[in-house]
Amino acid sequence: MVKNKVDPAVSAPNRNVTWCFKPIFFWMRIFGIELYDKCFRFRKTINLYGLLILLTFQWASVDFIVIKFWKISFPFTDANKALNISTSTTLSWNARIDAANNFCFIAIVYPAFFYVAQNRWLRLWNVVETFDFAYCKIDYTKLRRALLIGFFPILTEICISIYNLLVLVPNISNESKYRKFVTVTAFFSKIVPISVLVLYCSVVWLTSLFYEGIREDVDNTCKVNQENIRKWKGSLVLASEVVERINETYGLILLISIAHFFVEFIARSFYIANSISMTNQPDVITVVNVSSEVIFLWFMFYSPSKIQYHASKVASSLRKIDTTDHQLQNQVSLLELSIVQNLPKLSALGYFDVNLHLIPQLIGTTLTYLFILYQFHSSEKSE
Repeated sequence: MVKNKVDPAVSAPNRNVTWCFKPIFFWMRIFGIELYDKCFRFRKTINLYGLLILLTFQWASVDFIVIKFWKISFPFTDANKALNISTSTTLSWNARIDAANNFCFIAIVYPAFFYVAQNRWLRLWNVVETFDFAYCKIDYTKLRRALLIGFFPILTEICISIYNLLVLVPNISNESKYRKFVTVTAFFSKIVPISVLVLYCSVVWLTSLFYEGIREDVDNTCKVNQENIRKWKGSLVLASEVVERINETYGLILLISIAHFFVEFIARSFYIANSISMTNQPDVITVVNVSSEVIFLWFMFYSPSKIQYHASKVASSLRKIDTTDHQLQNQVSLLELSIVQNLPKLSALGYFDVNLHLIPQLIGTTLTYLFILYQFHSSEKSE
């Protein structure tokens, strides 16, 4: 975890949160999504390039899923019976749902973020920079190193896509160049939505550090005065505005993404269970894929919970303040009460809060539907 620094003077000059986020900003720029326009003069050109990349990925995804549905609809033979969906109606429908789920994830999350990156994201980042300039006391070097770890889900997705593509190479070697291009593009199209979620986790984690910094400032204050209270109020208002901007920017994206992961865990768990029952060993690449996404989803839920935890710690620190000035004491008590009554929350477009409480629901839902699917599959075998 990145700790807040004790002395702001330790930070090197010209280092700020934007400097920490530069690697992921550069990565998103490769896909034509410009997230920081103050130091980049060719934003319109990048936007046009990004629109072209977006349309290419969307077209490849549509074309690929149409062909995939067509192939699922016709029987075929496969040496690996566990993965041969023609052997079971349940497997066939599971494959259809899995394919449609991946398509919806790509078709909605990618364009949605491309749109919000032009306006809502810029407003969010403006608030982040304002807080950073006025109140932030973070060790930027450690923060940047921590954010680089966020590339792990992206690298995992790239490796899995390359592996699946290499497995498919013998089947597409005789196809046209257009078909090869569409297949390759479709296989890598999920990288952008995953990158969008990595950026979300990074910003949420940074926001939790903002609240942690406020808490440390309260704890390190020896004598409370009007200036301290004014500073705490200002920093809390800005921190809560960052949370509001995250909800505004990522609401729809979180709703679609979490629904996608729920459905994907059910579908992939059924693949693994069926593979074990047929061959006595799980499909390794599917296990790796599910394991990496479980870790990634856990962090997506853990980061918002961390914000609430640090915000409640700020309230606890304020509650411990005891001053002889009744007016100052009343102001501190009101500030503490306002934090408790308005704990920062991240939600998926207001439908549900995103936090660790979703993990038991995910486990329960996955096990329930996995049991139902396995019952259907078993009944097919007995007929």
